[in-house]
Amino acid sequence: MDAGQLTERMLVREQAANVRKHWVRLVTACNSRCVFCLDTDTPRNVYLLEADVRKELERGREELRADKVILSGGEGSIHPKFIDFVRYAREIGYDRVQTVTNGYMFAKRDFYLEAVEAGLGEITFSLHGHTPELHDRLTGVEGAYRRLMKGMVRAVRDGRVIVNVDVCINKQNVAYIDQIVALCLSVGVNEFDLLHVIPQGAAFEHRDDLFYDPVEHLPRLQKVFRLNRHPNVVVWTNRFPVEFLEGLEDLIQDPHKMLDEVNGRRFQVRRYLDEGTPLECRQRERCVHCFIEPFCTTADRVIARQNDASWNVWWIGAADRTERLPSARELPFGCGAVGVDVDDLPDVEVLDVPSDVGLYIRPARVSRFVDRTRLRHRSLLALREPEHLDVVLGGAPLQAGIEVEVELNRRTAPWLLAQRERVRTHLDVVRLHQPSHEFLKDAVANDVRDLKGFFTELALPIRTSGLVACLAPGSRLAEAPTILEKKLFDPATGRLAIRELARTHVVHGYLAKSLRCRDCVVSARCEGAHINFLRDQGFAELQPLRNGAWAESAAAQLLALRPAPLPRVRDGQPLQPVAPSLPGFAPPHTAPVEPLIEFAQKKREARERARQEAAQRRQVSLEG
Repeated sequence: MDAGQLTERMLVREQAANVRKHWVRLVTACNSRCVFCLDTDTPRNVYLLEADVRKELERGREELRADKVILSGGEGSIHPKFIDFVRYAREIGYDRVQTVTNGYMFAKRDFYLEAVEAGLGEITFSLHGHTPELHDRLTGVEGAYRRLMKGMVRAVRDGRVIVNVDVCINKQNVAYIDQIVALCLSVGVNEFDLLHVIPQGAAFEHRDDLFYDPVEHLPRLQKVFRLNRHPNVVVWTNRFPVEFLEGLEDLIQDPHKMLDEVNGRRFQVRRYLDEGTPLECRQRERCVHCFIEPFCTTADRVIARQNDASWNVWWIGAADRTERLPSARELPFGCGAVGVDVDDLPDVEVLDVPSDVGLYIRPARVSRFVDRTRLRHRSLLALREPEHLDVVLGGAPLQAGIEVEVELNRRTAPWLLAQRERVRTHLDVVRLHQPSHEFLKDAVANDVRDLKGFFTELALPIRTSGLVACLAPGSRLAEAPTILEKKLFDPATGRLAIRELARTHVVHGYLAKSLRCRDCVVSARCEGAHINFLRDQGFAELQPLRNGAWAESAAAQLLALRPAPLPRVRDGQPLQPVAPSLPGFAPPHTAPVEPLIEFAQKKREARERARQEAAQRRQVSLEG
C-alpha cells in the first residue's frame, strides 16, 4: 500500500470513526468478574429502570444527534428489557444498534435470534485469551471462553450482523495477542478493537499484574497492528499511547474518541467545574497512565485562565453589524479584544466597536484594505490566502496598532517564499501560525510538507506560533493570543459546556511527541505537535534538538517564553478553584447527581427501609 492509498484509507476510517454515536449503560451488573474491569468504582448490580434507559436513548437522538447507539453495561445483554431497548432504539431512528458483550447470552440461540430480529446490527465480543485457561482466568468465570466462542461463531455464520472482537491488552495476554487475533481470523472475524489497559476500577487494583511496558512487546504488537494494511482486516487501537505507534500513525485513534470518554464522565466533570470536586480517579499514580489525562489538563488550563483573568480574545464568531460589540469592561476573564469572522475585510468598517477594545479579525475575503481612518482599534488580521497577503502586505507599511497573523498552509507558503523581500519589510508586524485541525482531512489538505525545508529556504527571523521548535529552525518562537470562544459556554447558565470543552481539547490541546523527543533540549517546555499533524505526516517529522546553534537558540527562547514547564495533571497539578460564571449569570448551582448513583442510593435506602420494617414486624409478632 503506497502513501496515497494509505492516506485515502485513513480518511475513510475517519468518516467511520466520526459517525455520531451514543453509549447507553443498561446495567452495572455483570456475569463476568474481569480482573481489569473499569466499572468496579461505580455502584454494582444496578439495573437501570426502563423509563430511564428510554430517556437516555432519546437524549442521544435529540441532543447529541447520534446515528449509532451502543448498549453497554456491565453486561448490557442481561438486562431483562435488552431486546425491548434494541427495538426501541431502532424505532426512534438510530441507524445501527451495537452491543459489547461477554457472549454469555448470545450463546443461547433463541436470545440471539430475538435480538437480531429486534434490530441489533453489530456485536462486539470481548475476547481476552486464545485459550480457555487464559480467557477464563482474566474474566474470572469458568466456561466463559466456551460460551463466547459459541455465540461468536453463531453470529459469524448467521451473517446478518457485523461481528468484531475487542481485546483488553494487559501483561497477562500481550505475549499472545497475535494468537488471539489469529484465532478470530480463523473463525471469520476480521475487525478488532485493541484496548490498552487503563488505571480505572479493578485494573488499577491489579496494576502489578496487568500494567506492562509496550516497548518490551512492540515487535509482536506491531505485527498485529500491521494487519490493518491487509485489505480484508480492520484494526482499531483504543486508548493506546500514541507515542508507541510511530511508523503506524494510521492506527492512532481518532481524537474524537475523547468526546465519548468525557461524555461517559460528564457528571463527574460537571461536579469539578461547578463544585470543585475532583474526578474520583484523580490520583497522580493513575494519571500518568490515563488516556484522558490530557483532557483533564486542558480543562484545568481553561479554568486557571478564567480564575487568573488571563485570556486575550473573546471570540464571538460571525459579527452582527447591527449590534454594538462589547466594551472592555463587558469582556470576560481578562479578554482585551473581540474576535470576529467577517465575509470581507472592509466589513469591519461598519461594525460598532467600542474604542477600548481590540479586534481580532478573520476575513473570508480581502477585496481591499480597510480605510485607515476607520480602523482606529488595536487590530490583528488573521489571513489565510495569498490574495489576502497581496492586499494587506503589498502596499505601504501598516499603521501602528495593526498586526498580521498569517496561517501557514499550502497556499500561503509558496507566496511567502516568492515574496520573501516583501515579508522582510514586515517582520515587525507579521507572525506565521501553524493551525491545528479538528479533522485529519483538513490537515491532509492544508498543512505544509517539509516545514524544516520551508523555514530553511525562507531564512528570515520571522515570528512563529503553533509550531514545535524542531520544525521552525531560524524563526522567533512566539505565543499566539489565547482565544476563549463564546460557544464554549452554555447560553442558559454561563457555565463551561462539557462537550464544547472536550471539543476544544480535541482541536487545540491534543498534542503528542515521539519517544525520541525525550532527548531534546527543549523537551520540558515543548508539548509536541497536534495529533492530526502527526497522523498525517508522522512522528518522523519530529527530530530532537540536541546541539548546535538552533538548539541553543530554541532553548533560550522557550525558557524566556515559559520560565517554568507548563503544569499538567499527571505531574500533580493542584485542583483548580471553581471559576466564576460569565458576567451577568448566576454563580454555579450544585451539580446534578449522576442518575446511576442516585438510583443506587434509592435502592439502598429502600432495602434498609424494608429491613427495618421486617424487623419491626418480627418484633410485633414476638410480642404478640
